[in-house]
Amino acid sequence: MSNETTVVIGTATEKGPRRALNCDAFAHHVFHDRLAVAVVDGSGTSAAIAEVAQLTATVAARVAARRTPVHGIVTASEVCADPSVMCPDPSGTIVVATAEPGGVWRVAWAGDSSAYAYRNDEAWRLTKPHTKGQRMRDEGEPEEEARKHDHQVTNDVSRVDRYGVGSVVARCPLLVLASDGLLRVDDDEMADILRAHPAPQDAADALLKAARARTADDITVLVVPHPEANGKEVTP
Repeated sequence: MSNETTVVIGTATEKGPRRALNCDAFAHHVFHDRLAVAVVDGSGTSAAIAEVAQLTATVAARVAARRTPVHGIVTASEVCADPSVMCPDPSGTIVVATAEPGGVWRVAWAGDSSAYAYRNDEAWRLTKPHTKGQRMRDEGEPEEEARKHDHQVTNDVSRVDRYGVGSVVARCPLLVLASDGLLRVDDDEMADILRAHPAPQDAADALLKAARARTADDITVLVVPHPEANGKEVTP
């Protein structure tokens, strides 16, 4: 990949209406033409949480661009890890992706921040939330019961030394990274929005608007074309 043309990343973030601060954060970094992007959803609302979320996103993106998304998350965990307690605070959930040759994305996550692929007018979630609700679904519990526990996160960036990091590889021209505020927008609606808004910034704004109608949480959405899509490349 060369350094000739910049890919425009669509970014949209908004504080929840009943929250004092937006404690979501995002970052991107390019190293030797390799793009990495990260979203962190800070757990709670305070200046300290917002600061840690941004630092974690920045570290994860910089390391992922040099190594892998898993390396990015593991390194970023040092920002907030505390081996003396079960649930360190401040912390947050995280999703990180790197663009690879051949239209491939490598994605890693901890918690319920999510990544979605978009290809051939279809969208689908690549990540599985690390939540009690998702665990209940996996164990065959009724959806109406599982849904009540979707807010209970079972992993985050501060606990990856105990619970590990999820990872997946996908090939698609467009990737969406988001905090959990986007989880209630289903795949079909997301595909409709991405189809109707080909410009990444317009798509990010429209996805945030759709999510806001369903949640009072902080929301962050990144719409990221692969650097090889449409012959475009990424520069720092």
